[in-house]
Amino acid sequence: MNCDLLIIGAGAAGLFAACRAAEAGLRAVVMERRHRPGLKLLMCANNRCNFGHVGTAEELLKAYGEPVSSFLAPAVRAFPSTAMARWLESLGVPVKRSGQRFYPASEKGDDVLHAMTDYLREAQIPIIYNCSAEKIETVKTGGFRVLTSNLSLECRRLLLAVGGCSYPRTGSTGDGMLFAQSLGLETEAPRAGLVGIQCEEGDPLNLGREPLELETITACADGTPVFEGNLIIEDGILRGSAVYDLTRWLSRQRLPLANLQIDLLPERSLESLKKRWEMLCERHGNDDVLKLNGLGLPQRLARSFARYRDFPLDAIKSYPVQGCGMRPLREAIVTIGGIALKEFSPDSMECRTIPGLYAAGECLDIDGPTGGYNLEAAFATANLAIRDMSKKR
Repeated sequence: MNCDLLIIGAGAAGLFAACRAAEAGLRAVVMERRHRPGLKLLMCANNRCNFGHVGTAEELLKAYGEPVSSFLAPAVRAFPSTAMARWLESLGVPVKRSGQRFYPASEKGDDVLHAMTDYLREAQIPIIYNCSAEKIETVKTGGFRVLTSNLSLECRRLLLAVGGCSYPRTGSTGDGMLFAQSLGLETEAPRAGLVGIQCEEGDPLNLGREPLELETITACADGTPVFEGNLIIEDGILRGSAVYDLTRWLSRQRLPLANLQIDLLPERSLESLKKRWEMLCERHGNDDVLKLNGLGLPQRLARSFARYRDFPLDAIKSYPVQGCGMRPLREAIVTIGGIALKEFSPDSMECRTIPGLYAAGECLDIDGPTGGYNLEAAFATANLAIRDMSKKR
């Protein structure tokens, strides 16, 4: 055997698993298809890297929803976001809390990435770059053989940490599902989670290429709860936490996007807006742009809504987005689907039918809302997998 543990994937889950393996004294090797590690990690929160959400383990689990929360329960209870914050600080990375999210104090994802890669360098844990696993074989005497175009490695234990299918340029190309299927494991079809919504060209929310952000809106569609968060409008695409969490909910429930409605001023009641509108009518007459701006809409949005065909106040509180559709999986923040959860034990992240095979992070059918939950899941599942391996040495 070349090593005790081979980790496929040098993203958040793979790198953290390698660090924990080094702490446990396991001889580990990391294999990465791209030329450098952590490419998707650096994209989180525009490189600000909100690596976890504030709250108890039970509060975090409630936010994931079923079936994810039941599967993640042992991992999150063993290693909640506060534990990751302490671990980063032990490596010299100060952390801070902003709202309900944890960030490195510098708000630079590079600091989190470099802390892990520096630790692995000091621990002499090798990372093999530009090395794409092509086939996984089980060895009759126990363990696994991983084949690439240029080399093969044998290991006692194998951890899949290859991510999902979103942002394929970062190296997440759905390899986990292919490996699982080749080993006879069940997978769930991948869908886009936490993804933007496209509105048609004539929609008042289609404001052109210059981005516009609204700090707080609510959004809902047929069959969904109401989601609150920010809204970012750019080139006819709606993004932001409210939209992302809505699309994740739809994908998880396997429902189509229908009748999307947005409340652009959720902190104001329709009655209060009507009273304000009457006052603004006396002040500005027929100038709807000034009146809409006076209600609280940004100038660009006020100009666009002034051309809206229906009564402006009804549109502001319950605006039906025209011609909308979810953007493709390759643009999603997270993949819904992947290796079926029933194939792995939630208490260990070990495959139920193939001893020594583990999985962590997004290659499994796990996902969470915006706010650090997906990185929390990656770190927690990686931690649990290594903890189980170290017990079985």
